[in-house]
Amino acid sequence: MSSPSPDSDLYAVLGVAPDADPAAIRTAYRRRAREAHPDRGGTDEQFQRVQHAWEILGTAEARADYDRRRGRAGGAEPADETPSWTAPTAAGAARGAERTAPSGAAHRAVVYEPELSSPQPLSLPLTSQKVHGEFASRGLFGGGRALRRRRRTVELLERQVLAELPAARLFNDVHLLPPRPDRRGRARPPKQGERAEHVLVCGDAMVVVFSLEVPASVASWDGATLRAAGRAITLPDLAGQAAQLQETLFRRLADEHGRRAELTVGHQVILHSPDGGLLSPVVETLRPGGRAPLAAGRAVRAITGQLAISSRANVVDRALLSVLRGQLASPVTG
Repeated sequence: MSSPSPDSDLYAVLGVAPDADPAAIRTAYRRRAREAHPDRGGTDEQFQRVQHAWEILGTAEARADYDRRRGRAGGAEPADETPSWTAPTAAGAARGAERTAPSGAAHRAVVYEPELSSPQPLSLPLTSQKVHGEFASRGLFGGGRALRRRRRTVELLERQVLAELPAARLFNDVHLLPPRPDRRGRARPPKQGERAEHVLVCGDAMVVVFSLEVPASVASWDGATLRAAGRAITLPDLAGQAAQLQETLFRRLADEHGRRAELTVGHQVILHSPDGGLLSPVVETLRPGGRAPLAAGRAVRAITGQLAISSRANVVDRALLSVLRGQLASPVTG
């Protein structure tokens, strides 16, 4: 099957008729995903187009909306149907199919609040630092596979998200609960309690990130469980982590800075392939529910979209950075 042309509609991308039933669309998607995958001789562009077609046609509500727009356009997909950004909406967060444009603020000149003329609430060097916190090595050989995976994720986020969004900052190994005073009254991070692996902030948006290495080219997501390489993988409750951290940050900003915060939170699971490819594994969503885990290349686009959708995506909130640094398990960076 020849690859679809840029102006062909989504049914043509999958090679099915507009009246195809869901089972036929699913079968066609699986076939086209295999054919278009770069590891099988396809290209990144072809593969991303197949994935986009499945995201729309594989969900009843999104497909119905597309059919209405397609009818108005005379059967062809609108030219702007495949934007470079992916961002959540109230409905899209549940089904992972909605796509919207960024606010446009992300690439405006960076604004610092408070202005840099004030050394508080965070020093100027730390304000300009893009990555905060590190994962402490454990044991003689440096912590093993988990540590390598986390550092690989940091490198990916630096290269693909922080480089794209000048106001974004990354925090690693973040306590979800607020610090507690020690015997001398100094605030110390809690010794117990859950921690988020990675937290990105940009303006008034925050995304909690977890990563996983999946030794398979295809995985499935049923809204609750990821299945890959013949086993079921239960993922951490990132939505719960985001909500807990949001509550902690709100409380600390009010107590320490006397201000009410506005913070939109999101989350994303990044799936790494053993060979470092950004498009594997292909994740088939069996039914809507939660935000689906995504291969590294698609995950960073989704994360960037969640951060860039804010109208304040060019703002560095120094008070927010300050309280987030207080949540770090290991605040010193390499």
